[in-house]
Amino acid sequence: MRAIVHAAPGGPERMQMAVAGLALRGHLVIGHGSAWGEGQERRGARADLVLGDARSPLRTAWVGGKAGAHAMVLALEPERVRRWSALDRWACHSVFTAGMVEPAERDAMRAIPTEIELERIGLWSDEPPPSSPDPAHPDVEWLERACERALARHRGRAPRPAVFLDRDGTIVVERGYLSDPSEIELLPGAARALRELKAAGYPLVVVSNQSGVGRGLFPASRVHEAMARLRGLLREHGVELDGIYFCPHRPDEGCACRKPGTALLERAADDLRLDLKRSVMVGDKRLDPETGRRAGGLGLLVRTGYGRDEEQRSGEEGAEPRPDAAFDDLAAAARWILERGPGEG
Repeated sequence: MRAIVHAAPGGPERMQMAVAGLALRGHLVIGHGSAWGEGQERRGARADLVLGDARSPLRTAWVGGKAGAHAMVLALEPERVRRWSALDRWACHSVFTAGMVEPAERDAMRAIPTEIELERIGLWSDEPPPSSPDPAHPDVEWLERACERALARHRGRAPRPAVFLDRDGTIVVERGYLSDPSEIELLPGAARALRELKAAGYPLVVVSNQSGVGRGLFPASRVHEAMARLRGLLREHGVELDGIYFCPHRPDEGCACRKPGTALLERAADDLRLDLKRSVMVGDKRLDPETGRRAGGLGLLVRTGYGRDEEQRSGEEGAEPRPDAAFDDLAAAARWILERGPGEG
């Protein structure tokens, strides 16, 4: 995701910290006349969306328009929204606009007529903003999802088939409980395969089990740092991921989000307007294709990572069913997906 930020210093603290957290998660955040984010103001910068606050929707929309942004996400404050001019309200119609509001101000926002539909207004978390940027803070998660949802709904089309991808052993070299960003290494041909899938119109969503968090081996912030490194490496090859979701729980916790559970795929489908029945899940463990099948789509196994050993587990007690197909690597799986085209699982 590429975001351009428009705000003067002294804006809402939550938004400032959450935007900085987006940058730490690997999103390209471009500052515009502001200290927010990691980027500096760039003449001619292009962005997917623009971020700002309630003080000047018109100016924020103008900045976004110059950058080619398709959506706008604002930190809303009821008292400022009440003072919006007709032009400010018009600006919210000029681009798909969503908002974030403090939980305590939810009812006050509902009582104010605005140009932003209530379903587009999300709440910040109940936790106070962090004292320094933290990619694992829930505010960053809420803002990230609000941005992704805004971009998906801007398209205004029917739900699309997606390619869901495991990370370790599928896109990057398998290294066990990988948490060090410096150890993220793309597998040969993986970036090109993802670029071709993206060019064909498939949203790309990484779904990963990260039980090292639940086991106490590393904090969730380390997962975000490693995922940020993944985003950066893929961006160097012209690939932008549409979403990243991970489960931090141990296998014995019985959560619904750990693969082969389908909760993360279902959440992504809601956030990004995806059609699970026409989607594909690719991974190097048999639980990956099984996750795609349980969600109603297809499941593919790749023989990189643990894949070659996993392929031999057919018939073992407790083994997941066979995948729909198996391939030597992600590049071969991508060719199959592109040749087959979207269809029912």
